[in-house]
Amino acid sequence: MRSNQNFGLLFSLMLVCQIMLCNFSPLGPYVILSMLPAMILCVPLTISTIGCMFIAFASGLAVDWLSEGLVGLNAAALIPVALMRKGIIRIYFGEDLIDRGDSFSFNKFGTAKVSAAILTSLTLFLIAYVILDGAGTRPLWFNLTCFGASMICNWILSLLVTHILTPDDRK
Repeated sequence: MRSNQNFGLLFSLMLVCQIMLCNFSPLGPYVILSMLPAMILCVPLTISTIGCMFIAFASGLAVDWLSEGLVGLNAAALIPVALMRKGIIRIYFGEDLIDRGDSFSFNKFGTAKVSAAILTSLTLFLIAYVILDGAGTRPLWFNLTCFGASMICNWILSLLVTHILTPDDRK
């Protein structure tokens, strides 16, 4: 229960870190650094899909408004991740986790399953983000390069974020 009480605070701190990351460490046009898909994936299962979509929209809008300037881009790219969150968890961690309202962790399911869930949520986010950001004006090779480089960097960052936001069952 302790992790559920601290989740809101940790989520808010991660959101501030995402805003600072966007403001102070741009890596160029080929890499989009975002912790947001992993943060949305880690939202407790006691929150409904609609509630998670509101959280995703508000978080994306806050990042857009306070850092990147293109208002609505992160918000629009996060909505599919929030919509598919329970489906991703159902596929990789099983129906029992959703029925119990429990949360996943590295200790319960291992790094491989958690990484697969993270990569799926990142894929949803980055496809929407790259398509909406380019709006059909960029060539395919640029979009694929941006997607691949962002996927690698975000996967490493998301593993760290997921490790922070998911509860440690050893306590």
